Amino acid sequence: MRRYTVCLFCGAVALLVLVVGSEAQQGKGKGKGRFDAFGFGGGGNDPLALLRRDDVKKELDVTTEQMDKLPGAVMKAIGEVLSDKQMTRFRQLDLQRKDTVAFKDEKVRKDLKFTDSQVKNIDEILADSTKERDEIAKTAKENKDYKGVMEKVTALNKETKEKILGVLTADQKKTYNQMRGDEFKFEEKGFGKKKDINE
Repeated sequence: MRRYTVCLFCGAVALLVLVVGSEAQQGKGKGKGRFDAFGFGGGGNDPLALLRRDDVKKELDVTTEQMDKLPGAVMKAIGEVLSDKQMTRFRQLDLQRKDTVAFKDEKVRKDLKFTDSQVKNIDEILADSTKERDEIAKTAKENKDYKGVMEKVTALNKETKEKILGVLTADQKKTYNQMRGDEFKFEEKGFGKKKDINE
């Protein structure tokens, strides 16, 4: 009987976390939600996640220019904690995780020695990709049908990357692959299962 009660309680807590977490996601950027009240939301103790909240940015009057400087500042701070070897690998993993978004990074553009023409072409490709991704999300939300959304987004990302790589020279592609290092399989941990984000 006691074991049944414990299982029932655990199940209720898991359901509460799922429901409240869903509500918090829907109310993202609208202030402190019920999920935050339990201490699970807002990125926990992550100050960067806190600073990225719309309500906090508004309270602090943070500018777009300041937000654009955050990634570089964060990488610099991480470099002060990790060893040189760890930092080299971390930069590689960061590029892999960002995927096509990495091509917007000023350091990446500088390291690959992009021409003005390449920057313009890549920006257009990324902008078109963002529009298509937004359209996929909008259609799914309107139809309340999210089946196949991940497959569509994955296909879009693959297509976008192929277009960007098509803009690069052979030497730039070689340098980019060296910057990314050996492929790493990222795993997302969920409720009792792991999901490979590279799939």
